[in-house]
Amino acid sequence: MKENQPVPVYPVQYIPNTDDEISLVDIWLTFRKHRKLFFKVAASVTLLGLAIALLMTKSYDLRTSIEIGTAIRGDNPTPIEAPETVKAKLENSLIPMVIHQLHKKEEEAEDYRISTNIPKKSSLIVLTSKTPLDTAEQYENLHNRVVAALTRDHARIINVLKKNLQTELALARIVLDDLIDPATLAALIKEQEKTLAEAKADLDALSNPEIFGVQIITAENKIQGEKNKLASLKNQATILNEKLEKIDTNQNLIKGQIQELETQIKASMDLQKSATQDVKTATQAMTQLMIDSEIQQNRKWLAQLKERLFITLENNRADIQKSLEDNKRAQELQKEHIAQAEAGLKELTGSNVLAQSKLKAVIAKSEANIAKLANDQKRSIATQQESIGELQGKLDNFVETRAVVEPLLSTKPTSTSKRVILLIAIFLGIILGIMAVFFAELREKVRENLLEDSRSDLA
Repeated sequence: MKENQPVPVYPVQYIPNTDDEISLVDIWLTFRKHRKLFFKVAASVTLLGLAIALLMTKSYDLRTSIEIGTAIRGDNPTPIEAPETVKAKLENSLIPMVIHQLHKKEEEAEDYRISTNIPKKSSLIVLTSKTPLDTAEQYENLHNRVVAALTRDHARIINVLKKNLQTELALARIVLDDLIDPATLAALIKEQEKTLAEAKADLDALSNPEIFGVQIITAENKIQGEKNKLASLKNQATILNEKLEKIDTNQNLIKGQIQELETQIKASMDLQKSATQDVKTATQAMTQLMIDSEIQQNRKWLAQLKERLFITLENNRADIQKSLEDNKRAQELQKEHIAQAEAGLKELTGSNVLAQSKLKAVIAKSEANIAKLANDQKRSIATQQESIGELQGKLDNFVETRAVVEPLLSTKPTSTSKRVILLIAIFLGIILGIMAVFFAELREKVRENLLEDSRSDLA
């Protein structure tokens, strides 16, 4: 039962290791213990700083401000190259090129350094170099060479721009000379007068009854001719209808004749039949023959009448009806011809009015142009003279790239002063001395711990 009982767990109390605590007293004792080391390190760094301050040569800033050349673009002067482009060109091309050229000439090559910057809201490039007094002249030469190289490069761009402007100026002057020449205005007026004369002649032709009236009469005669043809076709149709009526009349007459013949033939046949039964004498035989002859003649005449009724007249009727249909189609076609001719007459009249209106507009415009040409020429001459003045102004207002002033050396040294170097050395010596003290104390603590560990191992 006791084996199954739980073992009580008691909380572990944290007992601080007093050996690892550092108090201000310990720090003071440590500092006092290694004070010699502290003073040695602080004095050494201070002396080193003093030596640097005494031996270091004074350096000055040499500055050259370069004004980028400008050209008139629009109405405002604009740099021929953006300041950022000039800065990149100097740093990557021109400055290295000039330094390389100087290194070829100098026996002992100087480590030349030039920095470039662009002041805010300006088109200036500032060259800056740090140099002692003994090399200031060399750096001035370097700056002047860089300025000269940039000036030559920009002169090339300016020459191209000037040539383009000179070409435009020459062409503008040629145009001005052509405008001022009296022959130019005379030629323009003559051309307008020619157009005016042609339009007036055409208008007279269109409005002259002797000319236009002939066209109207011709069109009216054509319409009348087409109407006469239509009347003739109508007359033909009337005649054809009369023929049809005659055919109907003839057919009715023939039908009556056929009916009479058939009646006669039937009566003759009945008579012949009765006479055949009583034929006894020659007279009766002769009568019988005469009846037969009459029947044969009537039958022949009946056949002719039927042929005329059912064939000849019907063929005539078909021919006349076909002629009537052709006549009807011809009349419809003739009506279309009349409508076209009447439309042509209307179109002729309308086109004449429209053509006259157009010609009147051309005449008015030509007359206005003739009156306007002199004023237009004066305005064109004034505009061209103004353009020439602007081009000449642009050509005269090129500003070439140049150094604003000669390279200027600062009046006071720009290097760190000896007092500042000495103060920095003192401060740095104190810091390094304190670090050396704590490092020495750390070494002793480590050494003591290692000795204690070795003794415990031996025991």
